Amino acid sequence: MKSHLNRWILATAVVLMAAGQLSAATLTASASFGGGDGWRSPGEVLAGDTPGTGPGGIYSYLGTGSLERGLAYNSTSGNLILVSRSTAGNGIRVLNGATGADVGFLNQGSGVISGGTFTTSAVGVANDGAIYVANLQTNVTSGAFKVYQWTNEAAAAPTTFLNSTISGYAGTPRNGDSLDVYGAGTGTTIVAGTSGAVGYSVITSSGATAVTSFAPAGPATGDFRLGLTFAGSANDVWGKQTGASPAAAPLRLTSYLGAAGTGLGSGTLTSGGEMAMDYAVVGGVPVLAVVDANNSTLRVYDVTTPTVPVLIVSGTTTSGVLAGNGNAVGSVKFGAISGTGATIYAMSTNQGIQSFDLRGVGVPEPTSLMLLSFAGVSLIWLRRQSCC
Repeated sequence: MKSHLNRWILATAVVLMAAGQLSAATLTASASFGGGDGWRSPGEVLAGDTPGTGPGGIYSYLGTGSLERGLAYNSTSGNLILVSRSTAGNGIRVLNGATGADVGFLNQGSGVISGGTFTTSAVGVANDGAIYVANLQTNVTSGAFKVYQWTNEAAAAPTTFLNSTISGYAGTPRNGDSLDVYGAGTGTTIVAGTSGAVGYSVITSSGATAVTSFAPAGPATGDFRLGLTFAGSANDVWGKQTGASPAAAPLRLTSYLGAAGTGLGSGTLTSGGEMAMDYAVVGGVPVLAVVDANNSTLRVYDVTTPTVPVLIVSGTTTSGVLAGNGNAVGSVKFGAISGTGATIYAMSTNQGIQSFDLRGVGVPEPTSLMLLSFAGVSLIWLRRQSCC
């Protein structure tokens, strides 16, 4: 009887630790952001905002009119890049990453940015601080999908990194709802989520490739349209769309080579409303941060086993009744990462920008250490029993 009990204790400890159920990770509001509550709410004016950005006490570039979809973190400056289609103009804003205050804008030059259903939509930043902003194009086989590049936040004007239709898709592919950037310099690679077709676009300095087929099969039409992120390399990509249930909108992991992709497996998250995401390694643990379009809840998953994402921690810094995010668009980005902690920024469109402090990833709870210690003693005892 004791032998069975100790085997059960050992098995339970191993299973719980492998599943991340006893993690000490916490997710709290960044105390310096958004006036101290971790949330720059729609229209909120902050101390330190650029003069003229908050006429009548309402910030012009973060509202509830579905005008903000793209948000990125610049690791070279610590700032955020926010893309807004506000009629106030100069809508590619630079926000202080610590406070959320508006500290200026990217110079758009003259006659460079034009075309598309939206002339600007999504944004990503390379490791060298180069900024890439894409338009939104509802059919990239007949209308040009464009990506613009700023060498840094102080650039006098952008250059056009991509201006092209993209062949190889079936259906009516739409690009520009989601975007991610990997690498730096000539090694920069960009992926853009696609709806109306299966796959995503891979953009480099040499042009764009449509990834439309997967073997083994897995991804379906639109699986990368609302949320996608590189999975630690320039060739591996996570993707997700929304659905009525978690099972109806699985998380996809793929790898690509040229115009062909390999489906590496699917997993199920907590809510069908989870979409925008970002991947990082924190405390030695591969994690995926995903925001829920329904309620701005941010969830952080351990994706050590990609097909079995395990919820580590979740939370929201918002309060009150939120405006709806009917298009289920937005962005999630990891900020600075240090040891077992990181900053995470989340923007579910029409629901403001949240900043979280993630701490203790990869650190087990004291109770789990005790359980594992007891299990280890039990294992030694069992071995002794079996040899006598």
